[in-house]
Amino acid sequence: MTARNLIPVLALLTAPAIAQVNSTITHNGITRDYIIYAPTSYVAGTPTPLVFVMHGFTQSASAIMNVTGFNDLAEQEGFIVAYPNGVNNGWNTNSPFPGGSTADDVGYIGALLDSLQAQYSVDSTRVYACGFSAGGYMSHKLGCESPKCFAAIASVSGTINTGAVGGCAPQHTPGVLQIHGTSDFIVSYNGSIFSGLGVQDVLDLWTANLACATPAVITPINGTVEQQVYAPCNDNATVVHYKISGGGHTWPTGSDLNATEVIWEYFQDFTCGDISTAVQRASAPQLAAWPNPAGDLLFLQGLERSVGFTLIDAMGRSVLTGTAQAGTTRIGLDGVGSGACVLLLHDGSGRTLRILKQ
Repeated sequence: MTARNLIPVLALLTAPAIAQVNSTITHNGITRDYIIYAPTSYVAGTPTPLVFVMHGFTQSASAIMNVTGFNDLAEQEGFIVAYPNGVNNGWNTNSPFPGGSTADDVGYIGALLDSLQAQYSVDSTRVYACGFSAGGYMSHKLGCESPKCFAAIASVSGTINTGAVGGCAPQHTPGVLQIHGTSDFIVSYNGSIFSGLGVQDVLDLWTANLACATPAVITPINGTVEQQVYAPCNDNATVVHYKISGGGHTWPTGSDLNATEVIWEYFQDFTCGDISTAVQRASAPQLAAWPNPAGDLLFLQGLERSVGFTLIDAMGRSVLTGTAQAGTTRIGLDGVGSGACVLLLHDGSGRTLRILKQ
């Protein structure tokens, strides 16, 4: 291949993925659908934050996408947004309401995260979850129960159902943000037999779990909004509450408080990295791949252990997955189309290799 022909091929590597995609995965025998939005600045091979946004009861992924305006903010700030759909427009939040979902939603979100990490260059240290109403309950449940590390969670007009309290044993230490109006008559600010814990009880649960300093430092933001901050907590986490006097059951978008902007600003303070991961990234040996450009066979050298990998094309699509063995291993590329690709290793090191497939 001549240098002249190589230039347009390499240019594909920086081409943005299709911005918005509707897709499905199957979990526990149930086909689950979701919407994914990648900003036009997204480049395969560049670790990119991921935010899950979960809808309220009777809502849908498209509805919460339109209400929150997260796509516009993702375009400005350069992060990926995922909007999962609950079964029958609901989430399994241990709600006492009859007809609530019994699906394994914690497992579903975890499986969806795995799938998105195979399709996109997700920064595994910067995965976040937020939601409205039932989606807010689900955000708390992910922070409490998921084995996946969500660096921070945020709930708008959603608390924790009483039946979920016993299962709140977080395996990680997320930052926790609660936005709630005092006149919310759907999810009571003070709690009820129907809506579960009141806001203060939720804050007390998290500050106990994360060993936060109390009482909160309270700062008036404007005439209707005050900020309550519990810090420091374990592992540099914080628990923060925006109390909206007279606020109802809604996703705030006005001048007093824009929940979408507040949530993203909060999320940016948190990552899931730990000392062992940082050491591994700093000391991980260099990888070598040959031949490059490659035909139907690629040799990979420099792995200290066997790890999973994903080959991602210039449009951000997963075109090959597998396991690479320690030492020198070979990867069959038969069936992979020609063009520029990125080989992403799932070992927590963040290492990638750019491959040109002939």
